[in-house]
Amino acid sequence: NSNLRIAGLQNGNASVKIFNILGKQVLQQSFTANGSENINLPNLASGIYIVQLQNEAGSLSKKIILE
Repeated sequence: NSNLRIAGLQNGNASVKIFNILGKQVLQQSFTANGSENINLPNLASGIYIVQLQNEAGSLSKKIILE
């Protein structure tokens, strides 16, 4: 529950935002991508979250479930 691994990233600047199911942003982090990245998650409660990844190529949103 404490790490989120993002793989298949193009090299360059990227940022990730995590929102809870109510739409409140609970994490924002920028990094320089080099293929994959491990994001340390704060103490998040179990539940459903939306991960929004943005880089030079565009943006992508995915749903994750923390147990």
